[in-house]
Amino acid sequence: MIGASHVALLLAIAAGPAPVQAAALPTLAVGATTSAADVVGSGNTCAGFLDERTHLGNLGIRRVFASAGQLPPADALTCHNTYGATLWYSFKTSCTPTAVAAGTCDSEIQNIAAAMPADSYLTYNHEPENDMTGVQFVAAFQRVYAIAKTVNPNVNVVPIYMSYQWRSGSTRVTNNGTGGDNEIRDWIVPAASADAYGFDLYWQASTRGSEPDDPVSVGADPRMIRWYNAFSTQGRPLTLPEWGIDDDQGTRASRGPAIRASRTWLTARNFRIISYWQLDNWYLGATSVPAGSYLDPDGVAAYQELVAAAVP
Repeated sequence: MIGASHVALLLAIAAGPAPVQAAALPTLAVGATTSAADVVGSGNTCAGFLDERTHLGNLGIRRVFASAGQLPPADALTCHNTYGATLWYSFKTSCTPTAVAAGTCDSEIQNIAAAMPADSYLTYNHEPENDMTGVQFVAAFQRVYAIAKTVNPNVNVVPIYMSYQWRSGSTRVTNNGTGGDNEIRDWIVPAASADAYGFDLYWQASTRGSEPDDPVSVGADPRMIRWYNAFSTQGRPLTLPEWGIDDDQGTRASRGPAIRASRTWLTARNFRIISYWQLDNWYLGATSVPAGSYLDPDGVAAYQELVAAAVP
């Protein structure tokens, strides 16, 4: 049975004013996604995040993920409330995107949004390009935004897109004018239903084809430029909530120059959050690293410089 409170919520969504936007995003916040003791597969924990602060500086943003409508875990809430590790929670529901848009998973979204602390970040189905069409994603995300902001106006609700599918020639993000549901325009969540936009970007020499072997600035990556050109005109802050660099060809180069050049490019273009994927072969390590990664003191120094420049 649908309770009175649920009916009131749905009426508010349908007839009420636009949801209140959360507090303004910071001028620049820097984070990292980590695992405890930096061991591959050990799980993303607050302890791992706090340990990573000893390597990279006073990180402020922590990504946490859920696959089927789970509430944010106590570990994540404690990390946010006690240690100032602002929670960015990416979740999927137990419903299909079409069902989400139709309201079938409203209660899951309500419960997650209600559990989110003030000024945290919430993302439905990050990197959706592999899982649905652009039209399906936008319809589902708009429903999630309306539900979440009605329950908790103090949470920032942000779509995050996937760099791999923003490459030239992708069949999942097209721009050939032939129609369908995956044109660039089909993937853009309207600004009224997004407090910011995010893009996950990974660089690996062996996947770059004829492009330079050594790490490059995000401003030299055609996937970033394609996405940036689509979203920079929407009037919302931009974010890079997952970022990884791995030079896996020949003599491994420092990531430092690419990080420094990326910082210049990103901060000049209204990117408010930058968060490195501090795992696996992307790991920035100065003394020890997981299997597949490599020591990179200059890369660590460059990221420390970025963290030190963060302004709340």
